[in-house]
Amino acid sequence: MLDRGTSEQHQLSREETVQEEHGAELTDEELARRLQEEEDQATYQAMAGYGSYGLDEVLQEEGEGIIGTGSEPEQSAMDLTYEDMLALGDLAGKVSKGLPPEVLARLPVEAVGSLKSGGGAILLDRCCICQVEFEDSDSATALPCRHCYHSECVRQWLQQSKACPVCSKEVE
Repeated sequence: MLDRGTSEQHQLSREETVQEEHGAELTDEELARRLQEEEDQATYQAMAGYGSYGLDEVLQEEGEGIIGTGSEPEQSAMDLTYEDMLALGDLAGKVSKGLPPEVLARLPVEAVGSLKSGGGAILLDRCCICQVEFEDSDSATALPCRHCYHSECVRQWLQQSKACPVCSKEVE
C-alpha cells in the first residue's frame, strides 16, 4: 500500500511538472484539465499498444487463454479493443447453453388440473418465470426435478439455459 505522503508528493511533482512545461502559473481548473488530458492521453496510448498485438498473438497458445507468452505484457479481456472482441467472437462462434430441440420435444405437457390431482409435481400458485397464476386449463410442464411452469415459458427458458429456474438442477 502506498504511503499517503508519497502519493501526495507524486501528485505535487506532477502538478509542478505541468506548470513548468506550460510556463506561467495555471489556475486550479486549468491545471486539473491539463493533468486530466495528460492522463487520458497516456491511457489511450497504453490501450492503443495492446491493439498492435492482434488476435493471432493473443490466442497463440490455447492453454494460456489471453495472457501472452511471458515476454509480452499481460493482457486480459478488459485490454482488448471492441474490434478484437468482435473478431474473437467470430473465431469462437456461438455457444448454445440451451437444450437441443429434440430434448425440448420430449418434455411432458399436461393440464395444470391433472398435475394438481397427480400430486407428483411441485406446483406453486403461479409460474415462476412469467409470474402469472396457474389456471386448471393451462398447459404446464413438470421438469425432472418436479418444478412446474407454463409449457411455453419453460420451453423459452430451456432454449437459453439447461437448468431449472428454481433449483438450478440441469435438465437432461
